Amino acid sequence: MSSGKSISWTKVLIGAAIGLFLIGLLYKIAGGPRQDQVTKEQAQADSLRQVLRQTQDSLQQAEAKNRKVNVSPAETPAQKEERLRNELWKSEIAKPLDFLSLDYDYSYHWFWSEHEYKGQIHNSASIATFMNMEVRVTFLSATRTALGSKVFTVYKYCAPNSSVDFKFVTKAPADYKYHQVELIRAVGYQPNEEAEFNEQ
Repeated sequence: MSSGKSISWTKVLIGAAIGLFLIGLLYKIAGGPRQDQVTKEQAQADSLRQVLRQTQDSLQQAEAKNRKVNVSPAETPAQKEERLRNELWKSEIAKPLDFLSLDYDYSYHWFWSEHEYKGQIHNSASIATFMNMEVRVTFLSATRTALGSKVFTVYKYCAPNSSVDFKFVTKAPADYKYHQVELIRAVGYQPNEEAEFNEQ
């Protein structure tokens, strides 16, 4: 009798252990804490979304900065034309000799032993006016060695696409054989200079 009771208790204990194991297993499957599993594709998608968000933030910051800087209104056609005209004028007036040229006639007055140079200075600039043009005459020997030179200033305004006359008389060295006439300098005319002079 005692051995039969011990066997039945053993069965009960084994049954209880199996029941507890099954209950624990069910709890772990159904009610236990869960851990989310992230796939490789989900991780890549999250990374791309983060990069896209950062890029959008950077663009928004740049746009906001540009809106603060570019507060001036757009140029009107008249303002643009005036700006381009001013830029052209500055580029021309900075290099007078690129736009000025001369031609001349030469004659020798035996009675006075004087050399006369007469001609025109031409201005090919589009909008720049020049003044106080300096013409240099260089006297050369038979070997074309410079013996001396003289500079004459033409105190006139030379408007765009126009010409001014000049004439001067000088004496040359005794052994002079050739001469060279060239434009060496000019002053760009500033329109406001005359107004300032008249106001004084």
